[in-house]
Amino acid sequence: MIRRFCLVILILMCSVNVFSQEFKVNVSVSATQLQGTDREIFTTIQNALNDFVNQKQWTNFHYEDIEKIEGSITINVKTHATQEDFSGDMYIQLRRPVYGSTYTTTMLNTQEKDFTFKFIEGQNMEFDENNYTSNLLSTVAFYLNYFLALDGDSFSMHGGEKYFETCQNIVSASQKSPNKGWKRAESGNNNKYWMIENYTNSTYAAMHSALYKYHRLGLDMLSGDDQISARNNIFQALKDLKTVHQERSGLVCVTQFIEAKADEIVNIYKGAPVNEQTEVIKIMKEINPAQSAKYDGINSNTGSNLN
Repeated sequence: MIRRFCLVILILMCSVNVFSQEFKVNVSVSATQLQGTDREIFTTIQNALNDFVNQKQWTNFHYEDIEKIEGSITINVKTHATQEDFSGDMYIQLRRPVYGSTYTTTMLNTQEKDFTFKFIEGQNMEFDENNYTSNLLSTVAFYLNYFLALDGDSFSMHGGEKYFETCQNIVSASQKSPNKGWKRAESGNNNKYWMIENYTNSTYAAMHSALYKYHRLGLDMLSGDDQISARNNIFQALKDLKTVHQERSGLVCVTQFIEAKADEIVNIYKGAPVNEQTEVIKIMKEINPAQSAKYDGINSNTGSNLN
């Protein structure tokens, strides 16, 4: 009996070690613009979402604490129409540590304006990617899997494929949602439908290559002995980005990459040989002409401040 009891304990301990939570994401819910509203409900939503994000098991892989994916999800509630109806803006950021340095690179820095959701205290926080039950849970789950996908692609070629597929399942299940942000026919091309369409459309396959070359073969190598090769790999990633841009301008995948990386690219190539600077400036101005003046800063005499 004692031996059997010890065996059960050992199995349970092994099970805990095999699976661990993947995220270290700070979820914040505030309502600074609202007057006369009980603030306790926003704390309740925040705590429920933090548990949903950081305590739920999202993959079948073991993540050491140092490997956990870091980011933030901030909801700024602007209206509280009824006891259970809320709307506001959501801000989403994904960060990735760079190998061999103390530097952390931003991989995603985006937002959803006029995000609407329902929340009832004590509601079921269970989630199924193939069944739409809540705009709040489906949206948060979408971004968590998007985090996993982008992070996976940054470490190996098509390393995020499984999670892009999960995002696609969430989008498909959410087509019946009355909330905006899920459908192909909505105005603009920066909603969740188009985010995942860009990464699952084979026409834009070079986007996956860009993520891998830029991060694993580029940034992760910058602190090593061969910075020339590292910068060349980043340059090859930017050429992949240009290829995607030339297929169709204004894609949300390219826009998100630029929003996260523009300043970083400038810093990487400050102090680089003039011929490298010239090529990078040319590519970035073609992809992102609105910020041409920013890329001229590559020619400054200041060296890179990435470390």
